[in-house]
Amino acid sequence: MKLKALAACSYIGFAYFLSAHVPGFHPLFFPTLGAFAYLFITRAATLREMGLAACRAVVVSFAGSVLSQLHPSTVFFVVNALFAFWLIHWRKWNMPPIMAVSFIPFFVHASDLWRLPVFTAAAISGLALTLALAAVVGRMCALQTFQEASGVHGTSAD
Repeated sequence: MKLKALAACSYIGFAYFLSAHVPGFHPLFFPTLGAFAYLFITRAATLREMGLAACRAVVVSFAGSVLSQLHPSTVFFVVNALFAFWLIHWRKWNMPPIMAVSFIPFFVHASDLWRLPVFTAAAISGLALTLALAAVVGRMCALQTFQEASGVHGTSAD
């Protein structure tokens, strides 16, 4: 869990750096990434579950983008919140950070309708891949430690 937490926090820091220093990448970072990271780590989510979370986040991000472009007002913000809440409840998506993603378009005003959903997918997918890589490295380290402790250092052709 420590390795995954280190990997996730490093990834979030990298996303923040890119969003702050590379023109056009501002939507890549959003604080909800931290909530997704914590959720994925503490629930021991599989790559499939993390992928589903990314897809679901894209759906609500798109809905929020459409509503915020139609009319960026408090009324449409509330409509968006109700829609996201209803969708999460109706589809039984047990991932609270998904609702927060639907709010991002009301705070980050993108010029294109597709920009925020694409950046949402990229950010969460990158997080999922980072955590999957950390899990593989963790398993390899555990296997090596086990082999060293048991006196097995590989196979030989004797």
